[in-house]
Amino acid sequence: MKNLIKIIVLSNFLISIAYANTSTSTSTNTNGIYFGIGGTSSKYKENIVISGTRYTLKYKSTSFKALVGKRLNDNVATELQFTNFTKDAITVDGVVTILDTSGNSFGVAGLYYFNSGEDFLPFVKLGFHSWDFKTTNTSTGVSSELDGTDIFYGIGVDGKINETMKYRVEFEKMDIDGDDMNNFGAVLLINL
Repeated sequence: MKNLIKIIVLSNFLISIAYANTSTSTSTNTNGIYFGIGGTSSKYKENIVISGTRYTLKYKSTSFKALVGKRLNDNVATELQFTNFTKDAITVDGVVTILDTSGNSFGVAGLYYFNSGEDFLPFVKLGFHSWDFKTTNTSTGVSSELDGTDIFYGIGVDGKINETMKYRVEFEKMDIDGDDMNNFGAVLLINL
């Protein structure tokens, strides 16, 4: 809940700055630097086998995301992104366990935009990310950590709000040690 409040406050601040800049801006910033902040719904599922019995382990959370990007031309951009996966309980076959997990991902990606119009820009992305997760037994306090570097990819669309602000809706699939984490999110983008 604290992260959601921070996102709302920061978004309102950024909107105010961008709105103030619209009166002086006369062109769209298609070749400039931009940053964004938003939220994402993250889901992870892993099938495990213990003593011959198969279990389905799941993690689901609402997380926040921040990014900085640079449009290299009308069709290509590069981005650095950070995603914070908030703490949530792990479920096994639908039963909540005493295990909490949280983590983060720092990645770099290339984006390719399909020119369908100035107000509506669909894209695909491909990149690498360094991730780490910490799982804690809530009754004993014992924890373990897992980290790695894997690929991620996604699709999405950027939509124009005004000359300095855009919104983004996207779906990402992150490889986490051979299993997939699915992220569906929305981001507010501000041109600098």
